[in-house]
Amino acid sequence: MIWLEVLATLLREIVRALVVPIRLLCYLPRRHHWRRVAREVLDGVAQERTDTTADPHVALAAFFAKARPPRGARPHLFLSAGEASGENHAERLLHELGDAVRCTAFGGSRLQQAGAELRFGLTEHAVMGIVGVLKQLPLILRAVASYLRLLRDDPPDLVVLVDFPGLHVVMAKLAKRRGIPVLHYVAPQYWAWGPWRMRRYRRAVDATLTILPFETAFFERFRIPAAYVGHPLLDEPEEPHEQQEVRDTKAARERDADTLVLLPGSRRHDIRRNLPGMLRTAAALRRDHPGLRVVVPHENPRRAELLRELLAAANVDYVEHHIGPLAPWLERARLVVAKSGTGSLASCLRGAPTVVVYQLAGFLSALGYHNILSVPWIAAANLIAGREVVPEHCFTGDEGWRGVQDSVRRLWPEGEPRDTMIAGLQGVRQRLGSGGASARTAGIIRRFLGVPAAPSAES
Repeated sequence: MIWLEVLATLLREIVRALVVPIRLLCYLPRRHHWRRVAREVLDGVAQERTDTTADPHVALAAFFAKARPPRGARPHLFLSAGEASGENHAERLLHELGDAVRCTAFGGSRLQQAGAELRFGLTEHAVMGIVGVLKQLPLILRAVASYLRLLRDDPPDLVVLVDFPGLHVVMAKLAKRRGIPVLHYVAPQYWAWGPWRMRRYRRAVDATLTILPFETAFFERFRIPAAYVGHPLLDEPEEPHEQQEVRDTKAARERDADTLVLLPGSRRHDIRRNLPGMLRTAAALRRDHPGLRVVVPHENPRRAELLRELLAAANVDYVEHHIGPLAPWLERARLVVAKSGTGSLASCLRGAPTVVVYQLAGFLSALGYHNILSVPWIAAANLIAGREVVPEHCFTGDEGWRGVQDSVRRLWPEGEPRDTMIAGLQGVRQRLGSGGASARTAGIIRRFLGVPAAPSAES
């Protein structure tokens, strides 16, 4: 019976994929409407003061109304993370929950070390895109089968899915059919790409937790219970780990006058697409500033070989490559060139002047960017501010890197453009509110499951 349901789920998803072109055609005549909606939401939220201390009980009333007494002596939580960044958030969340719950999980070794009973190593086989899904289809089907067995044999009191909406929305629907409540932490960016997916999302989850202050208003428009909990990046420790390569000395905290940091992205295809153009940008700046120090840091050791390969191919022996936390490099960089995503926002939150890039894969990606994107910017810092704080460049082909080089040259020296950006980045940081996203999310889960609140640090 389990495998029959797995195959039925697969067939439903195949049908959904086949009708995507039809949905796109239906969306195109209304794309201007959705762009107006997005602009209204961003303008409205930009005028409001972000409050991460607000009690989520009102916003999530429909979610809390579904709470039931735990099935066992200790509430059973199912927690799933589909890639490394999501596992970071899930690990911090599990630490905040402590022994309050019994946790089974899909994820990786970090969740297992944090106390979860690991049922499937999902983050060890992170899958992105249609080609990635097809390559890993047997693994995905095994994951779904394992999940269905869990729902049947040891049903959790609450399913918490972290980011990774592709597979997680499917998993959410499977839980909802069995009457198991679902909470999604790190809401998907459907407000930017394909708002029509919001209706399916509303049927799949009981509530969603947003990490950008403007997102809640989008989900509320579709009657999806949503609360802003803050951004998990603000939960990262300010002090570096004792083993990281750059020590937290006074010199490391000060911005070096000659350091350019390049962040090409976390995934292999992002690195291959962005790093060559970033290196050409660095070379152009280095011609004007011969003492320029160029650093390519990366958090994932599994990307080290690829980075070394690309650096060797570009014949740039002056470029440094470091594996480890990004924060020390972002704190000392005079300027950062970052692929749009978590890395670019991390750079902005560290106060580093940043140029955001997104090189599109080809014609179809460019067509989607110009016709499907419903928000006016791609950089999270600009969306948070409701205006352009950092320059962003979205393009196809190598010609687009000329614009990136112009932005880098404009922001490198002291002057009004650089000062204006630094002031704008301070505003972005203030708009996100205080840290504590993991603790707030844990508090929501505790309230739903009826377990005592965690003792305060003062007690």
